[in-house]
Amino acid sequence: MGTLHLERMTWPEVREELARGRTTVVAPFGAVEQHGPHLPLGTDAIFGDEIGLAVAERLDAFLAPTVRVGFSPHHMAFAGTLTVDEETFHAVARSIVRALAGHGFQRIVLLPTHGGNFRPLGAAVSGLAPMDGVKVITFPDVGMLLNAILPVASEMGLTPAEGGVHAGEWETSMMLALRPELVRMERAEEGYVGDLATGVQRFFNEGVHVLAENGIFGDPRRASAEAGRKYIQNIVDIVVRTVEES
Repeated sequence: MGTLHLERMTWPEVREELARGRTTVVAPFGAVEQHGPHLPLGTDAIFGDEIGLAVAERLDAFLAPTVRVGFSPHHMAFAGTLTVDEETFHAVARSIVRALAGHGFQRIVLLPTHGGNFRPLGAAVSGLAPMDGVKVITFPDVGMLLNAILPVASEMGLTPAEGGVHAGEWETSMMLALRPELVRMERAEEGYVGDLATGVQRFFNEGVHVLAENGIFGDPRRASAEAGRKYIQNIVDIVVRTVEES
């Protein structure tokens, strides 16, 4: 039947589809934050729009509008970044879940497309009171993204350091696949390419600026739209499989 865009529908149309048994909804959570000198601030929100749509299509679900501002304190050293504090993020996520559940949605998929949203979304869900007949699914570990990305990167001869976790090869490749007109490849340059595990810990604890003055965690210069399409497909496959197995 195809995806139903919640914000484009009237309330009677939503009620009718719920009555027909369309009770799954995908709610993406993105971010507006720096992505180096070559990617737009809205990169993660764009991922929410597009990956959320692909997931919703596969699940024959409703698609809620992407929550565009996320938990991004680790990027606040860079101009234009927006963030909310963690308590506010929890409150927004829980309020959205309660609203959707109150209308009769029975499977609510909270989809983080920004690395900093994974843990807070998991915490928000864990703090929800049980709701009869409602299943809330999220991905509290950024490892979900890495499990989707690293095998594809390895096949192409790319190292985890090149891929990085922010504005590196794989995020740049995904944007080349989705919004090439917004990518400034002439400005792409190497960022932090040191040890991934150590870097990620400092990234979230201290901010990306302590590792890279340009805000890049990885090396985007080998990015391609072809690789981006592979990454997106792998992420969508893993998300859909997780939802269907939950």
